[in-house]
Amino acid sequence: MRTLRVSLFTTLMLSSLVVLQGSGPGDWPGFGNDPGGTKFSPLMQITPANVTRLSVAWTYDTGEKGGGFRGWSVTPLVIDNVMYFATYAGKLVALNAETGAELWKFDLKTLASTGRYSPRGISYWPGDAQTPPRVVATTTDGLLTQVNAKNGELVRIGDKGYVDLKIGVTEKFGGGYNVAAPPAIFKDIAILAPATGEQGRYGIPGDIRGFDLRTGKELWRFHTIPQPGEPNAGTWGANGWQDRRGPGSWVNMTVDVGNGLVFVPMGQPTDQNFGSTRPGANLYSSSLLALEAATGKLKWHYQMTHHDIFDWDANAPPTLIDVIRNGAKIPALAQSTKQGVMFILNRLTGEPMFGAEERPVPPLDALGDAAWPTQPFPLKPPPISRVSMTREEVNKTSPESEKACKALYDTMVQSGPYTPYGMVPSLVFPSSEGGGSWSGASYDPGRHLILVNTRSLGTAGELRPSMSSGLLPSFGKVKIPFDNPEGYPCSAPPWGELMAIDADTADIVWRVPLGEYKELTRRGISKTGTANAGGPIVTASGLVFIGSTTDQQFRAFDSVNGKELWSATLPNDAIATPLTYMGRNGKQYVATVAGGGLDNFVKPALTAPRENVVVAFALR
Repeated sequence: MRTLRVSLFTTLMLSSLVVLQGSGPGDWPGFGNDPGGTKFSPLMQITPANVTRLSVAWTYDTGEKGGGFRGWSVTPLVIDNVMYFATYAGKLVALNAETGAELWKFDLKTLASTGRYSPRGISYWPGDAQTPPRVVATTTDGLLTQVNAKNGELVRIGDKGYVDLKIGVTEKFGGGYNVAAPPAIFKDIAILAPATGEQGRYGIPGDIRGFDLRTGKELWRFHTIPQPGEPNAGTWGANGWQDRRGPGSWVNMTVDVGNGLVFVPMGQPTDQNFGSTRPGANLYSSSLLALEAATGKLKWHYQMTHHDIFDWDANAPPTLIDVIRNGAKIPALAQSTKQGVMFILNRLTGEPMFGAEERPVPPLDALGDAAWPTQPFPLKPPPISRVSMTREEVNKTSPESEKACKALYDTMVQSGPYTPYGMVPSLVFPSSEGGGSWSGASYDPGRHLILVNTRSLGTAGELRPSMSSGLLPSFGKVKIPFDNPEGYPCSAPPWGELMAIDADTADIVWRVPLGEYKELTRRGISKTGTANAGGPIVTASGLVFIGSTTDQQFRAFDSVNGKELWSATLPNDAIATPLTYMGRNGKQYVATVAGGGLDNFVKPALTAPRENVVVAFALR
């Protein structure tokens, strides 16, 4: 067993990464803390031995109420004792990180914008001797904005004081330009892509673009559908690339600063569940791209679902890790997926570190399209969620549940991994509702552990005639409820899990249920796990902090063995990734936003949205 001691070298390494972001080792300057998205903190004041002494240090009520499926899911940033975040309704806020006192607020509506700031957070650019630090934010209606981090005043760039990302993109088809994730920052470049939606043959491209933060000028553009003459052109059929909507990207990107790379998780092709207008593998949809951050040139790509008809877009940012093999440290990354597997790839080449193979998968029964005959499966790690379901694996929380769920299962086709939605009711497992969360994994470099939360939930549905392509009669997925009479999933629990994976061997070290339904617990049915979104963070002291569940709980686990050590009840579900930081007063804080989301998974069902608050904890 490897040593559990975090080396001085590791701590210094992480400190150096954070310094690159213009902050100190006790700050949290990005969604994943460092540019590589490890969500690791070298802080050690809060430990497994004293974590039960955590109590609320302060709260900040935004005065807003979110909810719905997305909720308010930002991760605040902390730099030099100031916390920054964007609210659900579109305000940038700065707080004293020790007290929660408001320092300034900037309202998006002053820009005559109708959208919100990116629901997944903001970015921070430290500037330089001539340029003050800035909060960088994108909006759901296509603006790239910058605000002075010191006083909350708009930093004017471009002709309008901001960059209108729609210009040069939306003129032909009209409509909006939705940026669902904050830009990745590399030196003085902001890198972003639109979330282009899931249906429709025609529409705006999902091209990835790099912008000069000083001037707002577009520096480079990468075509996410290869054009004639470019590498990998022709993977959409003869003309399926022309005026094709997307694919875009709707989750955070990660950056390898030392190697000058940005990693972009790509969305699915459109139409979502029927590909008659796009014969071929459809590169670069449902893929992970590695681009030169300074130029946008492709270094490598890895497609995780060929000719995607499952809604299996790359739904999480990769996490940069190191794999020790034969005494050598190999730069790698961990990519969790909706399909319930994790790909561990060489960061410089895209090659699977533990092997992968193409395996035959079930065919599609809809005329006009065909499922790709094989799909890639990593040899290790083992699946991080269930990837199929048998009749005996139904929900047996009561005799009535077992009877009803077996009867429902018998009406559906379930052919194992990559079962497609077909012309008769099909059960797809884990489906777009399962697998890893949009937050991605965290990584403890001292213990070489990858921490990831997952959910094992299937979706039942069938294809029915649709005109969503806007061109030809097509087919679209219609969901069919796959729940027991009480509204809980018809698959057997656990429905949500948290686990640790050894980065050097790709073995699962431990896995535990994540979350509970209190009514089932009262009936003696505990440890079911719940649907979850948002992700974990990990500290050098050996703690994993995570909200993510639909039971209003914020929890701490021992990173060594997965034992739950502490929990606190929040005013709302924390469908977000938390953060930890050191105040100037010498106290370590752990904070999260509680802003709801996944409301259709909450039991009992919500009657009204709950408030959106920031909650910070410290040792009492």
